[in-house]
Amino acid sequence: MTAPAGGKTRYYGLDLLRVLASLLVVYTHIAGWYSTRGHEWWASAWVDQDVIAPLHLNPNLSFVGVSTFLVVSGLVVTHVASRETAPQFLRRRLVRIFPLLLLVSLAAWILINIGVYTSESKQKSMDVLDLLTGSTLLGFFTDPEVIIIGPAWTLLVQIFFYAYVAATIPLLRRQAWIPPALAAALVIIVLGVTSHGEDVATRRFGIIAAYFPVLIIGMLVSLVRSGKVPMAAGVGIGSVHFLLFVWADRIGGHFHTGTEHPRTLALVFCVVVLAMASSDRVSRAKLTKAWSARTYAIYLLHPLCLYPMLDGLSPTLGTDLTLVLALLLLAAVTEIAHRFFEAPINRWVRAREKRADARPRVPAR
Repeated sequence: MTAPAGGKTRYYGLDLLRVLASLLVVYTHIAGWYSTRGHEWWASAWVDQDVIAPLHLNPNLSFVGVSTFLVVSGLVVTHVASRETAPQFLRRRLVRIFPLLLLVSLAAWILINIGVYTSESKQKSMDVLDLLTGSTLLGFFTDPEVIIIGPAWTLLVQIFFYAYVAATIPLLRRQAWIPPALAAALVIIVLGVTSHGEDVATRRFGIIAAYFPVLIIGMLVSLVRSGKVPMAAGVGIGSVHFLLFVWADRIGGHFHTGTEHPRTLALVFCVVVLAMASSDRVSRAKLTKAWSARTYAIYLLHPLCLYPMLDGLSPTLGTDLTLVLALLLLAAVTEIAHRFFEAPINRWVRAREKRADARPRVPAR
């Protein structure tokens, strides 16, 4: 697993995994829509028989896409943190998340109030305060919850991980085994405190702690790959985090989409490790790279593009034709959001950083 020394390393196989993860997340929610509306879907029947049953995975492949995103994120974020300062690291990660989240939340808020989209927290109308709490993710901690974009719950886990990485960047450069080991202790404490919590905020912190080991496992893959943590230490600390994930699954109250989360994580870990060595023509293809860059937009936008169309048009056009039209809409909206909003903001931030770095430093008197 040791990476070549020197130079920047790009793991092309991880781009392909991001593409696959985006497809899996979209599949999970489409299959869920079909099952909750009482429709049969040929793709779901095939996946149930030939994929889910043999591998003993969750219904509708739930958690497969999310776990792939989380492990890959833990790996890549740890990799880039090694060459960034803590403020720069946090700024780049938050700029990556919040501008598009705010835009998509605003669009969803409008759709909710005109009656064509239902919020994850089931409000049929939302005021400006709901928009503020929902778009900033604070609504996940309020009672009642205010959730505009359902899949955004994973962003909470990501944000806490980003904060943890930023705080431990000095240790990651000197004693890289300490941050993942310390994270295990923190997860134990938070899971212990929140395991019997009744209020919304306590349960939400428990969920964050339950999924935190998934990102730390990705971190350990990166640290072992770069040679900063010995293989034996990485396996030992990673095993502790996997057992913590199993513990969170067993004590209950954290996972609601099936009983096979630990098995799914083990499978995804193996696939990620294998994919890191991939550098084939498909992994390096321009389409793979472009799709990978748009996976965050796909992740946020797919509920808004799929559900209103499926609910509104399938009684007239049929489910299969409506699904094709909804996926085409998702592709078009994703491209517009990425090309004219997400990418320009990232370029603007990087350009400002370069200008700031180019300014001459005035020596202190």
